[in-house]
Amino acid sequence: MEKTVRQIALEILLKSDIGNERAHDILNKTIRNHDLAENDRSFLTDLVYGTIRWRGSLDYIIAQFIPPKKARKLESEILMILHLGLYQLFFMDKVPDYAAVNESVEIAKKYGNVGASGLVNAVLRRAIREKNIKYPDLKNPIKHISAKYSHPEWMVKRWLERFGVEETINLCLANNARPSLFIRANNLKATRTQLLESLEKDGISASISNNIPESIEITELNKPIDHLQSYKQGWFQVQDESSMLIALMLDPKPEETIIDACSALGGKSTHIAEIMQNKGKILSVDIDAQRLDLLKENCVRLGISIVETITADARNIGEYISEKADRILVDAPCSGLGVLRRRVEAKWRRTQEQILEFSELQYEILESVSNHVKPNGILVYCTCTIEPEENQQVVERFLKSYTEFQLESVLPFLPIGLKDKGIVSDEGFLQIYQHRQNMDGFFSVRMRKTSQHIYTQLRS
Repeated sequence: MEKTVRQIALEILLKSDIGNERAHDILNKTIRNHDLAENDRSFLTDLVYGTIRWRGSLDYIIAQFIPPKKARKLESEILMILHLGLYQLFFMDKVPDYAAVNESVEIAKKYGNVGASGLVNAVLRRAIREKNIKYPDLKNPIKHISAKYSHPEWMVKRWLERFGVEETINLCLANNARPSLFIRANNLKATRTQLLESLEKDGISASISNNIPESIEITELNKPIDHLQSYKQGWFQVQDESSMLIALMLDPKPEETIIDACSALGGKSTHIAEIMQNKGKILSVDIDAQRLDLLKENCVRLGISIVETITADARNIGEYISEKADRILVDAPCSGLGVLRRRVEAKWRRTQEQILEFSELQYEILESVSNHVKPNGILVYCTCTIEPEENQQVVERFLKSYTEFQLESVLPFLPIGLKDKGIVSDEGFLQIYQHRQNMDGFFSVRMRKTSQHIYTQLRS
């Protein structure tokens, strides 16, 4: 018997819950393996992402109907069915209550005994009757915001100390929102205007962004993006606008040698190559060989030939690269707390302790790559987190130890549309907050290497 969309969603959620694989990746694989209509793909995506985003609130709601001790003893499949059912009841306006209940009960029959399906039926029907959930009083802001806006308490506590109640609520809401979809026109193959015309012919609703010259926002997509002819022809790359800014701050020139020290899938590597007019050399380094294989595939599709991939830990980059580069980008591994609306499971996997672990890793990477910057060369450091320990504090520590590097403001490298958005600090750092600018949360600095530290060492 063919599986229903809700059953497929359950299987994705269970797989994501027990492993380290991103829900985004599991969902994409599943969609490729099932011949789903556009409405079903959209419904499946909403079920998966929404259930994960609101997991904290859903657990709180379940606790209103099932004693926590009993809930902890439930089989993972039944607990997840409750999550799915309650998400439809409380957060999806277009799903009839009866459909959410009946489908959940039928799925519970497949995964549990009669008692389990009866429990699901009873909880969901009671939830319909008692939809006005009473959350903890705002006088206890940590408990209130954590339960109502679905974030771990440790995260809420950190943000309350920095932002206060109102802004912390807005930040949590931004993390729970569906992110906009942006693509970057590949000027090696087509202009942004040509790309927009091609998208419109394919029936895709899209508009030119005023923020970044290469950027287009997709407002309505009626098919998988990799099915579009313009995608297959390499006319664009999917990339959020915050991420597009980084290559602009690096300001690469044709014929230069560039190192992308933590390149991952290569969104920034390919953007750098396009700015360089595919002339010069880019050494894209990543610890994950599979991600580098995907980068190679993207380069072929985009018509880029100057990227060389190296599988290595950036902390030991000297073992693999002997030359010095005109510019180096460190898109450092981080907690990802600026992109929680995209990496929906990250807020449930991250711990407070990991923030300090990441900051140490980030510093070690900066130490390693700094030796490979040419005199008068540029080093750009960026993360997709909003936490000071991984951002300002890492940079301040690095500059204190490596005095040959001097900060340069990123403001001159911003497109005109973003210069007055308040995203550059007094020190010249880029700091984007998802709830303030409605962009992915990002941090970046630009540093130039002088010879000051070298001379100091020689004199000593």
